[in-house]
Amino acid sequence: MHHSRTILVTEQCGSLGNLVTYSKEGDNKNLVRLSEATTLTGTFIQKIQHVFRDIFLPHGYPDSVSEDYLNYQIWDTIQAFCSTITGTFTTEAILKGVGVGDAQATPLAAAITWIIKDGTGMIGRIIFAWWKGSSLDADCKKWRLFADITNDAAMCLELTVPYFPEASLYILCLTTTMKAVVGVAGGATRASITQHQAIRGNMADISAKDGSQETCVNLIASIFGIILLAIFDKGEYTWTIFMVFATIHIIANYMAVESLIFRHLNSARLLLLIKMYLRFDTVISPVNINKRESVFLGFGIRPQDLCGYKIKIGYSLRKVLATLRPEDLEQILEFHANKSYIIVPDFKRKTLCVALKNHDTPHDVISAYFDAVLTGIALSKYNNQPMELHLKRHLHQVTPLIRLSAVIKTFPKNTTGKPRNLPKESMNEFNDYINFELSNFFIAMKVNGNIFI
Repeated sequence: MHHSRTILVTEQCGSLGNLVTYSKEGDNKNLVRLSEATTLTGTFIQKIQHVFRDIFLPHGYPDSVSEDYLNYQIWDTIQAFCSTITGTFTTEAILKGVGVGDAQATPLAAAITWIIKDGTGMIGRIIFAWWKGSSLDADCKKWRLFADITNDAAMCLELTVPYFPEASLYILCLTTTMKAVVGVAGGATRASITQHQAIRGNMADISAKDGSQETCVNLIASIFGIILLAIFDKGEYTWTIFMVFATIHIIANYMAVESLIFRHLNSARLLLLIKMYLRFDTVISPVNINKRESVFLGFGIRPQDLCGYKIKIGYSLRKVLATLRPEDLEQILEFHANKSYIIVPDFKRKTLCVALKNHDTPHDVISAYFDAVLTGIALSKYNNQPMELHLKRHLHQVTPLIRLSAVIKTFPKNTTGKPRNLPKESMNEFNDYINFELSNFFIAMKVNGNIFI
């Protein structure tokens, strides 16, 4: 006898979770629970997939993580595997260097070497965190890649320890310091990346699952590394194997950081947005901006490339104000009276120092940086100073650069022969221009760029 089935409710954990339905069949008063895993379509492979997803992926994946999560984790897994393989070879080299297997070596000498090595690393960790800790969040991609390249360089030096036993202490102190830098930069940037991927306030879950993934990969790689050591126990192919896996490690790390799509702005991404806006009166999406951002330290767009001046946000004005005349300072304060920041030019260092007022917001910081770029362009043009960005027409349309050029043409000539601040009589017109472009810039970001402010 055929009984009709009425589905009352369905539930699913994430878009990839197991679909469960609760139904009523005929006159039966009890609910019937039916899961994909218990139906004919629920195969053994699907069950295994569900288990591995629960163990290694965040709860609610993929809806609970950022869009770049999968690509990043794939490349991060590859680099972790390669790093563990190279680590097994360097561990063997270090143990040989400190005397393991040498009948003439004493345990005390090995222990002292190890303690000095670790102590040097601790000092290096503290110094690096003090020196560069504040820039690790802003330039997360660059420091992440730098950390892994430095790690490979340190392991490469460690492989030379057996060849120079008399210098083993110095080499190990150097490599431990390098790895201390790697530990600070890698750990801090990993936290920043995890925070970016946790779109549902699930940072702890993502971090825990990332740890599970890495532990599993390291375990498999360790076994594979031991097999390689056993096969090539005489060390004739050590350097070849190391260089192969180190090369794959660097490539995988590069692809990993390239796959990240940050929606918040750092100075490099903001400069790229401003440059795009000034030239074409529009901005592009976070995906395209992240693709254009350099992931190597020391490379990429700089403020002086755009406006001719360095820009220092949150800079102390103590040194700069000592070089200003009281009337110059009064003019600057008057110009920024209705703004949440002030911009003070330091012509000696060719730097624009931006001091933020109390209770500043991300909107204020972006406004200050945008204002500083335009002020730098105006100052460079007014003082006949060289800059790479030319005030010329693009694509036969009126752009912010063209509008800025029209404003600058109204400025009186600087006949002093020395760099001067913008003329006081032209400040009101320039201020109106800044406010107009700022408003358009934020509208362009919200409409076209889809960037969180």
